[in-house]
Amino acid sequence: MPRISKDPQERKDEILNAAMELFASKGYEQTSVSDIVKKIGVAQGTFYYYFQSKEEVVNAACERTLATRLEKVKNLVESSQWNALEKLTRMFTDAFPNEQDEDVFGYLHQEINSTLHQKWIVAEIMALLPFARQIVQLGVEEGIFHVRQPELAVEFLLVGASFWFDKGIFDWSEQEYEAKRKALTDIIDRLLVGNPTASPDIL
Repeated sequence: MPRISKDPQERKDEILNAAMELFASKGYEQTSVSDIVKKIGVAQGTFYYYFQSKEEVVNAACERTLATRLEKVKNLVESSQWNALEKLTRMFTDAFPNEQDEDVFGYLHQEINSTLHQKWIVAEIMALLPFARQIVQLGVEEGIFHVRQPELAVEFLLVGASFWFDKGIFDWSEQEYEAKRKALTDIIDRLLVGNPTASPDIL
């Protein structure tokens, strides 16, 4: 058969996708580089051209997932379609993992990968925090957010929501998960919009 030449990024994504599917179904330790290249029909040399190890594959898959989500958040922040409160609500309800991330998070949520999972959550929070702060600053300028320390309030919200919505930590049913997403809208409103005449001890 003639050799199929692919765009380097396309080939790299193909390896990532195959590896994460196998890690999620067979487990990281039980998956070999041979398994990965066999799944997509390439030589082992092709794998090592893009990745030095299986661990590097996992890191790249997490980075790719986060980069995709951050691009969506960036577009949200720059949009003129919504005010600051609407942007923040959308960021919290739309920026967290979905079905498209299933392979990556299927792997991260395995008990044996708990340390990597914790590192992922921290990386996720730190990557999203600058965007959340931008939105908060906009809300202050728009006169929507009245709390004394809105940046600390949004940081608290982001850390809490990152754990609250993580299916690898809490085994919520889909109904419970959706109910919490809806409740978060009210929580954001109460914590950040606040009451301009409230006690100065409030955040």
